Amino acid sequence: MLDRICDYLREQNRAVDPFDLADGLNAPIEEVSAALNELARQGRVFISKKGKYAAPETLGLIPARAVIQRSGTPYARPLDGSPDVKLSRSGELRAMHGDMILVRMEGGRAELAAVTQRATDRLIGVLKMEKRFVEKKPVIVRHGRHKKLVRQQPEEIEYLSAQPCDLHVACGIEVTGETHGARVGDTVSLRVVEWPRRHTPLKAEILRVLGHGLDIGVQMEALIESHGLPSAFPDEALSEAAGLPDRVTAGDREGRFDARDIPLFTIDGDDAKDFDDAVSLEKTEKGWRLGVHIADVSHYVEQGGPIDREALRRGTSVYLPGRTLPMLPEKLCNGLCSLVPDEDRLAMSLFLDMEGGRVAGVRLENSVIHSRARLTYNQENELLAGRENTVPEALRPILLDMDDLARQLRARRHDRGSIDFDLPEPQLTLDENGYPVDVQARARGEAERLIEDFMLAANEAVAQMAKACRLPFLYRVHERPDPDRLARLALFLANMTVPARLGRVPHPRQLQALLEDTAALPEAAVIKHQLLRSLKRACYMAEPLGHYGLAARDYCHFTSPIRRYPDLTVHRMLKLMLSGQIEKAQKYAASMEELAAQTSEREFEAASAERDADDLMKAHYMRGREGETFDGVVSGVHNWGFFVELPNTVEGLVRTRDLSDYYDFDEDRQRLTGERTRRVIRLGDSVRVLLTRVDTTACEIDFLPLWENAEK
Repeated sequence: MLDRICDYLREQNRAVDPFDLADGLNAPIEEVSAALNELARQGRVFISKKGKYAAPETLGLIPARAVIQRSGTPYARPLDGSPDVKLSRSGELRAMHGDMILVRMEGGRAELAAVTQRATDRLIGVLKMEKRFVEKKPVIVRHGRHKKLVRQQPEEIEYLSAQPCDLHVACGIEVTGETHGARVGDTVSLRVVEWPRRHTPLKAEILRVLGHGLDIGVQMEALIESHGLPSAFPDEALSEAAGLPDRVTAGDREGRFDARDIPLFTIDGDDAKDFDDAVSLEKTEKGWRLGVHIADVSHYVEQGGPIDREALRRGTSVYLPGRTLPMLPEKLCNGLCSLVPDEDRLAMSLFLDMEGGRVAGVRLENSVIHSRARLTYNQENELLAGRENTVPEALRPILLDMDDLARQLRARRHDRGSIDFDLPEPQLTLDENGYPVDVQARARGEAERLIEDFMLAANEAVAQMAKACRLPFLYRVHERPDPDRLARLALFLANMTVPARLGRVPHPRQLQALLEDTAALPEAAVIKHQLLRSLKRACYMAEPLGHYGLAARDYCHFTSPIRRYPDLTVHRMLKLMLSGQIEKAQKYAASMEELAAQTSEREFEAASAERDADDLMKAHYMRGREGETFDGVVSGVHNWGFFVELPNTVEGLVRTRDLSDYYDFDEDRQRLTGERTRRVIRLGDSVRVLLTRVDTTACEIDFLPLWENAEK
């Protein structure tokens, strides 16, 4: 119905009344109204002031999502995957982060035409008392028979406000209504009662008090709520989970391929709790048979049931420091579906016959497996490095052979042009109260690469299988980069004296070569980040448009159904294929596009929450270290300052207003130049800084370059 409405509105090329639309489609008005509401939520239709609907493109409008940077700069992210465009502040309307909007392109900027769906009307903030001056009406003063209009001095008043905990809320919040016992410094849940406009602030009322603002537990709860992430499962989902068996039953095993004699095992991080993939390797006449065995979540989660509805609402598990918000109830994710050792488990087993690192044959089975061991990356890395380790003796030869196969897979992927960014991720160590005691850049060893190589091969093989069968499917798509973005990247590289001939749309092999050629430079990490920002964001789609970054014609997510809803959907479609019900599967084709959009949206929000949670922890880690000095690299340059990233991934801001010189910003060259000193600050420059301020509420870390002390 959604696509039918969009097609009809495009054909009409004008705004249409809902009743006329229902007549034109010969559909019930109730069904049409529900579909229009969903299309408005997705930003795919425009609603006029008279309540009529039109396709945005017929009015010259582009559907987009508002993205507000932490600096407060608003951008429009077009839903068609085009590059982000700065959002004009002209007009009365104001968009909030995550809002679905319609924009009109004007001179390289996006002008906000409409907000079609607010991302949320709930906010979290820390209460504070502020002062402002209020203009008073002039009074008439009599002097005998004469009157004089006298302007009064503005009156200073105090009012209650809230500092938003969501780092992407760039406007102030004026608190109205009852306080419900909340005091200054408390973190509170708020409901928007008036959206911000050009000359008026956002106004909100207090719903409940979460706790004191500086407590990290309260701040984490605030972060979860501000991102709209569900924590507790609804009773009906928990009830359904409670009704599931505790172990695999004899009936569950019937009709399945018995893979319990195959020596397979899991390899995960030390702190992992849910194990949704296991691997095996068997010698064949021509090479190896790699087994990738994935937990069969779809066997236990009934489509459309309470658990499934909640899993779809969540879309993905969210991994925050010290806390996980799982997609599935614990009985499934840490119990019945977790591939723990020494227990029978249901799986979907993909067998890849490998010859010289090339996939020569593929077989997919509904299986029952029995894991031999739960290994960790650290254990395997010790083994592969030839050091003393605790890997069971019987599994050591298999792991060494797996390492050889993984290197072959990696080499073939490299030869075809797959891009490996290998960007550092933070590794946080927390104390018993949830406060960070250490922050380091996470090391990525051969064991992590091995599992990644095997999972990439499995995901690619499954996508090719689905495409060949024309199965309704969710593909993981990474489209070609935008030429304009690549042109800006080329200019940036030229200004860093890095030779690069990229062209309008280079083969990914060229970008991988660029990373390899610059790997030894001090600016290598900055070049990686700039290159990544030049590419489009990967997302889910119903069409197999390929994966540019992996240089793969077809790709999907198959290997993590415990924590990603698209993987669960992929499993359901594959089961219909295995049972010869491809025609039955076609009834799901119409829903795939909407499902792709929804799961991409949930993934975006989860990733944003995870980044914000890491930043919160980093701010707490740096708090109390004011006055210390650190060595870092310039990781971002703007007209209002530059960011400095430390080797442990902590990033802080040097504000130009705190510097003794005035700095001109060159956006094309991404650099600041001092007017008096002629000092040039570029991306990738090494700099020693002093920590001057930490704000854990706003997750802000401020640095000052040590040269400032030398120049005073």
